[in-house]
Amino acid sequence: MKITGIFAPVPTPFASDGSLDIEAWKINLRIWKESALDGIVICGSNGEMPFVTQEERVVLTEIAAEEAEGKLMLMAGAHFPSTRETISCAKVLASAGAGSLLLLPPHYFKGNQTAILNYFIEVADNSPVPIFIYNMPANTGVDIETETIISASRHSNIKGIKDTSGNMTKLGYLAAAAPEDFSVFGGTGNWFLAALSMGACGGTMAASILYPNTCRKIYTSFHENNMKEAMELQAKLLPVSDALTRRFGVPGLKAALDRKGMKGGPCRSPLLPVSDEVKNEIIMILDNSGLDKYETWRG
Repeated sequence: MKITGIFAPVPTPFASDGSLDIEAWKINLRIWKESALDGIVICGSNGEMPFVTQEERVVLTEIAAEEAEGKLMLMAGAHFPSTRETISCAKVLASAGAGSLLLLPPHYFKGNQTAILNYFIEVADNSPVPIFIYNMPANTGVDIETETIISASRHSNIKGIKDTSGNMTKLGYLAAAAPEDFSVFGGTGNWFLAALSMGACGGTMAASILYPNTCRKIYTSFHENNMKEAMELQAKLLPVSDALTRRFGVPGLKAALDRKGMKGGPCRSPLLPVSDEVKNEIIMILDNSGLDKYETWRG
């Protein structure tokens, strides 16, 4: 089955001592499952993946599977620096309830494209559930080449990509050349409509954590050929998405959740909280967007 729609790369809530805040996680999950989301990504970039152990990822996934009650598809970040550890994580996350797995390319030792392709194939060969490639060059310093992704897409257990590069030419080529059941997802709300117009079948966007109904309306309007509404909503979403990602990052996103009645909480060290001044700027941007009227699921 081809994976499509709106996936929120959700944050991981932590307590003040840095441990997982399980109750906050459950509260957020109960809210998200009543929204327009098709699925969530556990322990992606917004989930502070580099700071979360394999054991903690399992706990988060098990709880999500229980709380979601089948209303949300679950994708979990399984990447670790070594192929061996990634395969180990893939197996336990699948057992915990993840329906698919998100994988960054190897990036500490900058291997060539053959090494990157071999990594994805070896993990896919050993994973009980489908793999999504995660192209995030801004953070990893590695931009996976179009030809490498297309080669990987021919593997029966590599079913999609989250592309955050912003390269619409690459995204368009992928959507045109990959197998029919390979999902191309835009990786940010900043250019969600542009990604759809180039052939993307969904999006994995920080903006959808707080504004899933807005993202759904863009998606639906595009497919109903109501481009006027889609463009108007995309224009309103742009400053919101930019504030929650490029400008203020995960600390800003978590501050926004706290101010919008959900559970954000602190980040794990070494990430630092945003200042009160930045918090106020973020909320001003969100409030001025006029998009809260669509998000009645938050209560």
